Amino acid sequence: MVKEQKRGRSDIYGWPLVGFLFKNGRFILGLRIAVFALFVYGVLYGFAHPEVDNTFTRYLFWGLFWSFFMVVTLGSLGRIFCGICPHGFMGKYLTKWGLKKEMPRWMKNPFIGLMLIFIGWWGVYYAAPDLYKGPMATAIFFTVLTLLAGVVYFVYKDMGYCKSICPIGSLTRAYHRVSFTWLGTYKASCQECKTFDCAKACDYNLKPFTFDNKNSMGDCALCMDCASACEAVSFKVKKPSFSLFKKFNVNKFEVWTYLLITAAISVTMSFHHALGRVAIADSYPWAKTAEFFQGFMSFGSLDAVGIFAFIYATAVTIGLTYAGMYAASKVLKADFSQVFYSLGYALAPIFIIGGLSHLWEFFFLHTYANIVNGFIQGFGLGMEPVKNLATRKDMWLRLFDLFTYLAIVWALVIMAKRVRMFEAAKGAKVAAFFLASAFIIFYLWLNLYKGYAFATYGAKKSGHSHGSHGNHAAAAMFQTAPEGKAVLLQQGDQREHCPNCGMHLPTFYKTNHAVTFKNGVSRQFCSMHCLVDAMENGPIKSDRGLINTIQVVDTNGLKLIDVNRAWYVVGSRQRGTMSMVSKYAFTSKEAAEAFAAEKGGRVMNFREAYLEALKDFGAKQTR
Repeated sequence: MVKEQKRGRSDIYGWPLVGFLFKNGRFILGLRIAVFALFVYGVLYGFAHPEVDNTFTRYLFWGLFWSFFMVVTLGSLGRIFCGICPHGFMGKYLTKWGLKKEMPRWMKNPFIGLMLIFIGWWGVYYAAPDLYKGPMATAIFFTVLTLLAGVVYFVYKDMGYCKSICPIGSLTRAYHRVSFTWLGTYKASCQECKTFDCAKACDYNLKPFTFDNKNSMGDCALCMDCASACEAVSFKVKKPSFSLFKKFNVNKFEVWTYLLITAAISVTMSFHHALGRVAIADSYPWAKTAEFFQGFMSFGSLDAVGIFAFIYATAVTIGLTYAGMYAASKVLKADFSQVFYSLGYALAPIFIIGGLSHLWEFFFLHTYANIVNGFIQGFGLGMEPVKNLATRKDMWLRLFDLFTYLAIVWALVIMAKRVRMFEAAKGAKVAAFFLASAFIIFYLWLNLYKGYAFATYGAKKSGHSHGSHGNHAAAAMFQTAPEGKAVLLQQGDQREHCPNCGMHLPTFYKTNHAVTFKNGVSRQFCSMHCLVDAMENGPIKSDRGLINTIQVVDTNGLKLIDVNRAWYVVGSRQRGTMSMVSKYAFTSKEAAEAFAAEKGGRVMNFREAYLEALKDFGAKQTR
């Protein structure tokens, strides 16, 4: 064991204060205990307060832990979340006290964790977006995951759950390569070592002194136990993605993680969430396919468009990557598998760096206020709720779009570096670079197209005519009001936009709801979903006593009518707004029944439809 070590300037362990925070065993233990306690409290609070207005549980797990802290730190410092993970903290003790059995070979497969997050989380998320998000659902989800983790930790040795089962562990293992930190050792100090204390301290049965030579940290979770055991361990700042610029034994699991996570997050969200807000959303292939299948089969409460957007995104991502890599292998005259798994590492920045664009924008628009207000609620701090740090009108938010293009450039740089590792003529390498970058080029086009689509088809939002495109957009969406027919009650420069989500009110006019207060001020929402969100979680919650009337658009007559006189058709095959369960209102019960006979769905009054809308937020029907 080395007791003293002269550290280089790039070694974080040698930096004042920062080095202490990363290396001091007592501080790290205290941090782990605090995070574990917060985790347990969040779960228990979810069980104790299952109602929809419990924002603490929801935003602790789905705001702070995932995705904000996870994505921000993973692309910069690496797997430090794993180092303080509540499951990992619990697992260190369960593994020591447990049966220490050898994990079966079939379980030693990180693809298990990858499939859990790809299908078990993202596949389910697009099919049923709010399934996991309610307080009770969140508490149940993490209780089940904790019990599973506890059993695996107790039965098997070497932190097997982290290596093979944990969905987040699978993701962080692959994406840590994009970061600019690296755990290793000082080679000169290790040459005379006879005790191997760093390896003995590792509950994952890893050998930190081999990381530099292998150009891989493997399953290292940055728990920092090895650094407490030996001073020769280093934690250095490196060039971002520096390990990807060198040769190493490629890991098929890591490449498939980049492919599937990029498909599930970066591409599917572009298809479903971004292009789903364009006026011609119903004309895209995934929407058309969903409409085709809905013509002869029922998806119930599932989001058919989300399901097919996920399928299309996965097929496009894998298909383009495979085709490009196959063509590149022919040009390089190299084995396809070798080309695919070597050059596939170039996809690493697309999600983890490009995702920062959406992440930081939403931090200022929603996440910050949601997390802080959740903590105010969860700990009864008695403070005034904080407001969002920005609104959609703040143009400086567009600066975060640069992360998307930084990720694309970063990916192309990695591709160029890794193509050079092949033995081939210069011209062949240039051709292979462009062929292998087929998906990256597509992703660049997709982001440029999103801007074009909003500027062209979505330009109708500003009230200007754009010729045939505007007419096609209006005709393509059932919810859209004909030109000049939308009645808007709210005032101001944002009068055409939903105050809850920013959607264009005339485009989704047939599902509009308007709240008018006793002082005459009105707020108009794109859908019952946004109305319920505002009344249950947003600014209207505290002002319910000041409401004078609530009105809804009559689907047939396009006039605003009092909701207490309206009859709703809930769950029809006609696509709704902001919810997988559509809700359309009519002046008479006969009109509603006629619509339901043609499109399906159930006829309800306003209160019954409101209770159905509450389900979007995981609420029980108690109101």
